[in-house]
Amino acid sequence: MPIYLTQPGSILKAKRQVFEVWYRQQLQHRLQAKLTSHIVVFQGCELSGEATALALSHSLPVLFLDAGDRYLGRLHLEPDAKYLPQQLQLASDPQFLQSTSERIVSATLHNRRALLLSLTSCGCPTVEIACEAIELFLDEIPTLPIEQLRRHLAAINQVYYPALREWLWLNAGSKPAAVNNLLHLGQALLEQVGLGMVLEMGLHPDIGGLHRSDGDNLPLVRDLMLEWSVVLVDVVTLQVALSHLGDSSNGNGKTSPAIHFITTWEQQLATVATGNKTYRQCLWHQIRHYQRCLWGNTPYRPALLKWTPKLMSETPIQPQTVTNLAAVSLV
Repeated sequence: MPIYLTQPGSILKAKRQVFEVWYRQQLQHRLQAKLTSHIVVFQGCELSGEATALALSHSLPVLFLDAGDRYLGRLHLEPDAKYLPQQLQLASDPQFLQSTSERIVSATLHNRRALLLSLTSCGCPTVEIACEAIELFLDEIPTLPIEQLRRHLAAINQVYYPALREWLWLNAGSKPAAVNNLLHLGQALLEQVGLGMVLEMGLHPDIGGLHRSDGDNLPLVRDLMLEWSVVLVDVVTLQVALSHLGDSSNGNGKTSPAIHFITTWEQQLATVATGNKTYRQCLWHQIRHYQRCLWGNTPYRPALLKWTPKLMSETPIQPQTVTNLAAVSLV
């Protein structure tokens, strides 16, 4: 289970092998360290030295957010990467890196296009432009080296996210800055969950392929979480923006958009995605699948959405399921 420190003035303490959340000198919650998956610390909250040491001893990812609920930093963990030799070997294999990067980018763009197509009937020109750009890029993927894949993905970002922001502005009156904060919060939470699973699997988070390391961005985590960003970040952002951004916290006791986001995010992770697996279990399964690919016998197969569009109105936007299949153009 995760621990979220959201209320300014909250302190996470530790006694023996148990975390304790304190607020205004009162104990709010206790959780055994062995049952804790990760910790998220919002601006104005604090970790005691004992809690920090306990988190380190259990290799628990700890994420720190700034006043805008954006990534600020994380507790440095030394990965016990028992599969490091296999990772380093494949990191020098151009064919594996190219194939895996193509599949991740292709799946991500198919998932983004599926979401955008569910929004096109609401008359937002930017959404239609983003759809067209993605379709053009999908045709080019099999011919592009990794460096060009990175540049094209960055270019798609420049039309995809503005399309989501404009659609929300036109249909819900959501301010772009508030939407951006939710997107950044969602990405930070997704990478936090992914980091915990990558470490649990004995993988080193800094050895990826598509994303390059700048010393702090966990390339492997970002690689493996990219295809999930639509269903676990963008969809959740749309849900929260449509239902909460217009009337959320103004200091008068209403719950903030960030708290609503965390609640919706945890509900999404617990939603059954395919078969009897929740999205959280699908994430674990996907990283496990990547781990098995390290021996070179199995190509990486990304997660694709099977999408049944449900537009705003009375019904939340919700993808129905995911499949663990490679994009047809890349088989």
